[in-house]
Amino acid sequence: MSSLSLLDHEWIPVVYFDGHISKIKPSQLVDETISDLAYFRPDFQGAAYQFLIGLLQTTFSPKDNDEWLDYWHEGIPQSQLDNAFEQAKPAMQFGAAKPAFMQDFTPLNGNKVLISSLLVEAPGENALKKNTDHFIKRDFVKAICPHCAVMALFTLQTNAPSGGQGHRVSLRGGGPITTLIMPKLNSSTPLWKKLWLNIVPLNDDEKPQRYDETVFPWLNKTITSEPPKNLSVFPEQANFCQAFWGMPRRIELDFENITQGNCDLCGEASSELISHYQTKNYGVQYQNWQHPLSPYRTDNKTGAPIAIKGQPGGLIYRDWLGMVTTNGENQPAQVVIVHNYRRLRSSEKYHLWCFGYDFDNMKARCWYEHNFPVYPIFADSDSDIKELIARALEFSQDTLSLLRKALTSINKQSFSVDIAYWKETEISFYQFVKQLIKEKDNPNGRSHLLLDWADSLLKYIIQVFDKAAFSDPYQQMISSEKISTRKKLLNNFNKLKNIKKN
Repeated sequence: MSSLSLLDHEWIPVVYFDGHISKIKPSQLVDETISDLAYFRPDFQGAAYQFLIGLLQTTFSPKDNDEWLDYWHEGIPQSQLDNAFEQAKPAMQFGAAKPAFMQDFTPLNGNKVLISSLLVEAPGENALKKNTDHFIKRDFVKAICPHCAVMALFTLQTNAPSGGQGHRVSLRGGGPITTLIMPKLNSSTPLWKKLWLNIVPLNDDEKPQRYDETVFPWLNKTITSEPPKNLSVFPEQANFCQAFWGMPRRIELDFENITQGNCDLCGEASSELISHYQTKNYGVQYQNWQHPLSPYRTDNKTGAPIAIKGQPGGLIYRDWLGMVTTNGENQPAQVVIVHNYRRLRSSEKYHLWCFGYDFDNMKARCWYEHNFPVYPIFADSDSDIKELIARALEFSQDTLSLLRKALTSINKQSFSVDIAYWKETEISFYQFVKQLIKEKDNPNGRSHLLLDWADSLLKYIIQVFDKAAFSDPYQQMISSEKISTRKKLLNNFNKLKNIKKN
């Protein structure tokens, strides 16, 4: 296969404001008429955002917020971006010649694997052996074009779950949540501004001084992690920007046995379809990194940062506060912290686009996306808004515990109760938050709003309990046990309400 320059070739699908779709090379992203990326898979869409943000951050990062704002208001000159991207060109070559984007520097001579295994949701080796690939079937993808291969490779390296002995997880661990600052939904904001919102200023120590393996690990021999040494790569051993280009998996695509036909992913015709790759374990093992696009929590035992991962049911408003502001042991992504202090015009609305896989060890269970509101008041250190919201969330959690206990008493508990509780009270919660902000200067305080929130939760849990306990049309008599449990639920809630009120 001929070498594909990821900076000179038009390979990234975008949609324009007039609705038409075409492909661009990365430097064309400054075109004001481009609305968004146009990938057909949500994980590719999220990965492509991270690829372009990483490219901008690595080669074109501003020195401070003033410079960031200058570009935000005036635009990015095409010539400046072309010159900046030129620095990374040696690292952005994709093909048989080494070094090759996101692939091992040396020939692997490892296990030969079907190209479908590059896709995060593909059944693993054990599933194929045991014939347990019930939902995602084998052989659903046999050959893919180079454009899809690039993004599949980047998606895997960025999200890599545990993959068996020595197959390392991503720089953020397996299945990290990514959070991106985005403009108001359905606003006519060009793509480049959506990307620029997620660029943070870098100091001289953080900016790459040279574009070598300290930034792009595939430009030299892999720092492998075989036992007994089990070598790890720490942030101090590389450049800050390697956070965007982590390469935990040792992979070498088979460019010699290409075929002609239609790509099994995008459907486009190609004379260079790729059907296999080789892989080897004990790739780069990352430790103690903090990616600027992910929220983190602190490990209670080691004090090390741990990226927030996807979870069953996806993200809910219970997770919101830790995504948009420092809350207890949770810390939002660096890009969120920087955004909060930019103090962009209050008339402009922003939200947090959160996405990622929920993994069960090596198995991808689901892809989740969620949009959380972002409020400028979180940048005000004198505001008590965060504390009030934290109290409301704690009350919500305790109320759910009461509901669970009551339903268990009448043998009606199930996991779906938890998911339904958070989903079905979400609108009311954000209405409560908006009212808190609206009345931030109320001289009489805002305790009454917390009580209103408590009352809305009471209505909800009573409705759920009554439906579970008393709606069976075949039940002729209502047991005294159910009536007693309902009274107990009310009493326990009122006690909780009185405690939280003080």
